[in-house]
Amino acid sequence: MAKHEHDFRDGFDVCVGNYGYYNEGELHDTWMHLPMDPDKIEPWLRGHGLVDANHEETYISDYDGLPFRCPQVFDEYTQLDKLNVLAMQLTLLPEGDLAHVQAAIDYGETLDHLDELMNLVAQVDELPVFDYLYDDMYVEDQWHKTCLERSTPQENYAYTVLNDDSEFWNIMNREDGELLSCFDFNRFGEIAVNNGYVDLCETCYVDKRADWPALDEYSFEEIRDETVAEWRAHIAEGVVEKPVTPTDLARSASAAAATSAVIAASANQTAPKL
Repeated sequence: MAKHEHDFRDGFDVCVGNYGYYNEGELHDTWMHLPMDPDKIEPWLRGHGLVDANHEETYISDYDGLPFRCPQVFDEYTQLDKLNVLAMQLTLLPEGDLAHVQAAIDYGETLDHLDELMNLVAQVDELPVFDYLYDDMYVEDQWHKTCLERSTPQENYAYTVLNDDSEFWNIMNREDGELLSCFDFNRFGEIAVNNGYVDLCETCYVDKRADWPALDEYSFEEIRDETVAEWRAHIAEGVVEKPVTPTDLARSASAAAATSAVIAASANQTAPKL
């Protein structure tokens, strides 16, 4: 069973084999956990009988789960050093950013190569993916479920884009909130999706009209050098993640772009209050 993407925050396991031994009729393969310091990989392989002077070419015989549910970029020919760098990238990302990468993979361009996935992770701050964010989203009901948890993605999107629209709330709160009781927040989100403005996920949304970072922006060598240096620094400091999230301003600006196009179509629908 494949792991959930959040399980990969501590890396992942691959089974490494050797083509030379395989061609000689011997099966030499061993599971190893990534990430590992690049300087320790070859000694580890030699110490486990996977590499020697006459048998130097390795392959990946199996994966214990695939990050981000994109099996097309993982196969036996994938280079071990690239997998190691990807594992480092994942350990450096906070959980929220992992969800953003998954949303980008689910609703963005199709990935064909591991280098493209690493480029996506390296540019996670530039992805047009934003968390739902609105007042009282974490207020619990009598069953201890937050508004975020009990609302549909369509409702959470509507609450997010309308949260700072003071004119909207001034209108909705007239006549003791009668207009608010008639406004269908779920339909608001449905219209945004149907019009091709956004794709909605459980905890975030994808702005389909925004620009996406290039999947070939950085070479593997550039990603490797920066990632290895950062990973080593974090290991030395005992730090396992970095608190990087989109700013509230960026969320609001992106979300507001779709508001004016759908608000009128939603006003006559019926939905419960927040």
